Amino acid sequence: MLSIKNINTEYDVRDGLCEIINKLHEEGPVDSKVLESLTYYKIFHPIIFREYEEKILSVLGLFYKNIKPNDLFAFLLSGVGETHKKQYREYLTPVQASVRNAIEDQQFVSISAPTSAGKSFSLRDYIYEIEGDSVIVVPSRALIAEYIKTIRERFKNDKSVMISSFVDCVFKIRKLRRIFVLTPERARELFSENLNLNISLFFFDEAQVSEEKERGVIFDVLVRRVQKFFPNAKLIFAHPFVDNPSAQIKKHSMDEGKSYSRSYPHSTVGKAFIYGHANKEDYYFSPYYESGHLIRNSIKLDEKFESVAFNGEMSVLVFVSKSSIYRGDFIKDFRKYVDKFNVVKDKNAVKIISQVEELLGANETNHRSNLVGLLRKGVVIHHGSVPLDVRFLIEDFIRAGFAKICFATSTLAQGINMPFDIVWLDNMRMQGISEEDKALAFKNLIGRSGRLSKELKFDFGYVYTKNPKLLIERVNSSFSLSEISILDQEVDEVTDEKELISSILDGSFNNEFNLPMSKVERLSSQESIENIKLILELVYVGGFGEKLFGSNNKQNRVRLKDALFNVYCISLGRELFDGETNVFNTAIDIFILVIQGRSFKEIVGIRYNNISRRGEARTSFARFSQPANKLPDSSLVNSFSLFKSDVRVKDVSYDAIVFDTYDYMDTVISFSLSDVLMGAFSIYHNFTKDNNALKMIELLKYGTNDTTHTLLLRYGFPPDEIKELTEYIDSITEDNIIFKPDVLNGSEQVKELVEWYLP
Repeated sequence: MLSIKNINTEYDVRDGLCEIINKLHEEGPVDSKVLESLTYYKIFHPIIFREYEEKILSVLGLFYKNIKPNDLFAFLLSGVGETHKKQYREYLTPVQASVRNAIEDQQFVSISAPTSAGKSFSLRDYIYEIEGDSVIVVPSRALIAEYIKTIRERFKNDKSVMISSFVDCVFKIRKLRRIFVLTPERARELFSENLNLNISLFFFDEAQVSEEKERGVIFDVLVRRVQKFFPNAKLIFAHPFVDNPSAQIKKHSMDEGKSYSRSYPHSTVGKAFIYGHANKEDYYFSPYYESGHLIRNSIKLDEKFESVAFNGEMSVLVFVSKSSIYRGDFIKDFRKYVDKFNVVKDKNAVKIISQVEELLGANETNHRSNLVGLLRKGVVIHHGSVPLDVRFLIEDFIRAGFAKICFATSTLAQGINMPFDIVWLDNMRMQGISEEDKALAFKNLIGRSGRLSKELKFDFGYVYTKNPKLLIERVNSSFSLSEISILDQEVDEVTDEKELISSILDGSFNNEFNLPMSKVERLSSQESIENIKLILELVYVGGFGEKLFGSNNKQNRVRLKDALFNVYCISLGRELFDGETNVFNTAIDIFILVIQGRSFKEIVGIRYNNISRRGEARTSFARFSQPANKLPDSSLVNSFSLFKSDVRVKDVSYDAIVFDTYDYMDTVISFSLSDVLMGAFSIYHNFTKDNNALKMIELLKYGTNDTTHTLLLRYGFPPDEIKELTEYIDSITEDNIIFKPDVLNGSEQVKELVEWYLP
C-alpha cells in the first residue's frame, strides 16, 4: 500500500484504487492500512474515487448499500448478498454471515470484531428467530436501554414476546417468550427456582469486562452459574479488538467440540488521522507506518482543522476527563466556538431539552445547570454519572443530529452505538490498570469516528490528537484475554471479592439468599437478628414511616442508620473505614428520602441546598459531602469531600450534585447495598416468618411498598410514568394487567406505553 504522501501525489490514482479493490477482493477488509488508503484517496481525489465507489462497497461486503448495482463487477458480487438475503432475510456482510453460521451450528461461540463490523446485529437477528427465552448480558445500563429500544422496535407488533430489563415473570396469562437484557449484577436473579424459565441462549456482549478486576469476578461467576443451571443453553461471547476470543472457551472449560471462536479484523469504516503539531500547524498522518507521524511523512492541512471541526456542521465527540467535567473547566479551550453557536430552535430538540430540565429539576434561578445551558446551544455532556433517563434523552438528541459537540468520557467507548464525524482527543488518559486495558478502551473510543450509513458511499471519520506518538502505540498494540478465569487466579488476602470467589470455587455459595454461606452464617447471628428486628420496628410498627419521617423523628432515623450500618458490617466481617462509613451514611440518608416518596430532582434539590448552605452567607464554604463510591472498598480509608474546602457556596455546582446523587442511587444503593441487605432480610424471614421482612426486601428493590406501583415496575413501566399510569389501572396482578377503557384518551406517551399490554 502507498503511504499517504504518495496517495496525495500519485499520478495514476486509478491504478492505486484498482490495486486496493483487487486486494480487498482476495483478502477482504482485514488490513487497517487498506481502509486508511481508501479514506485518503477519497479525501485527496474525490472525483476519481466516485468512479470506483460502487466496486469498493461490493468488495467491502456492504451489499445492503447497493441492492441494485449498475456496475458489472458489483453486480456479480451482489450474488453473495442475495444468497445471505434468501438464507437470513437480511443483506449480511461476510463477517455477519460467518458469525450467524457459527451460532447456528455450535453451542459455545466466542468472537471478536471491530465496532463497525456489525457482530451484534447478527446475534440480535438470531435471537429474534429462535424459540425459548433469551438473555442478553451487557456491562452497563446504558447498553441495556439501547438493546431494549432496538429489540422492542423489532417486536412492536408481536404480543407473544416480552422484553425486560430485570428478571421477573409477570403477565402469566399470556404464553410469552421472554428476552431479558441485563447487566451481570442483575443477572444474578436468573437462578431462582420460582421463575420456571426456558432459556435457550445467553449472549454476553462486550465480554472483555471479564478482564476487569472487580466486575470480572461478577462476570465469571455468572458464566459459571449459567453453565451449571442451564447446561443446554447456547453461550455466545462478543468482544471488540481481542486477539484470542477462544480464551472465553478455555477459561470456563467449555467443550471445544461444540465451540467456535474467531477474531475478525474486518472493518468497513475508514479513518483519517490528524495531529496538531507544536508548530501550530495540523497534519494528516498514518499510525500504520513507521514514523508515520513525522512531518516528512505527513501532509499539512490547508487550514486549522478546528475551524472545520467546530463550524457547527459536523458532529464532534470531544474526549475529556470526568474530573474536568466536575470542575467545569472541560469547556475552556472550546468556549470560543460554543459561544458562536446559535440557540437550538428545532421543536423536537427543544422538547428534549425541556424534558431534561424537568428531570434534573434545573432552573435559571436556584438550580442552574451547565448541562442544560449547553444543550440549548447543541452541546452535550455525556458520562456514566449522568442520570440514565437524562442520558437516553441526550442520546436521542445526538442521534437526531442536534448535537454539534459532545463532551464525553470513556462511557461512550462501552459499545454504545453513537457514531460521530470526528473524535477529538482532548486528552489521552484512559481508564484501565494495564497499558493493554487502556489501548482497548482507546480503540473502542476512536471506533466512534465515522458513521456507517445506508447511503451508496464509502464512510469514514476523523480522529484528532495532539499526541500522535501515543496514539500510534495504542492503535498498534494488541489485547489478549487471560486464559485463566479471574476466579482461578491467586486472590490477594485483603481483596473485597475473596469471599465471593472462594464460595463459588468450593461450592458454598448460597443460591437461596444469593450470598456466600460464610456471609449467611454471620447474618444469622443473634446480633444481626436484633438489628434487623429494630430496623423493621422503626420502618413498619405503628404504620409505614410513622416512626421515621418528619422533624420529630430525627433520632429514629439515626437509630435506623446505625442498625443498617451494623448489619452491613456484620455481613463483611469487619468495620468500615472512615471513607466507606461516610459513603454508607450518605447512601442511607438518600434511601430514606426515596422511600419517603421523594423524586430524584427533589433529592438533588435537598442535597444541593444542604451542601451549598442555602440561606447562609454566600461567602461561606461548601459543606462536607463524601463522593459516591462502590462498597465495600478497602482502599477508601480516608474522608474527602466532593468539593474542595475552599469552594464558596456560590460556586457549588448543581450538576456535580446531580451526578453524585445518581451515583449514590445507582452504584451504592442499587448495586453495593441492596443485595446484601435483601439477603439479610431474607435470612431473618426464614427464621421468624415476619412478613415485614418481605416488605423490606420489596422496599429495597423497588423503593416502595405500594402494590400497584411495584407491579407496574415489574411489568416494565418507567418509574417516572407510574403515578400517571396508576389512574388508568382497572386491575393488576402477577398474572394479568387490565387498563380502564379511558386509557386510550390519555396522553400520547401513555398510549404508547400501554399499547403492547392491551388485548
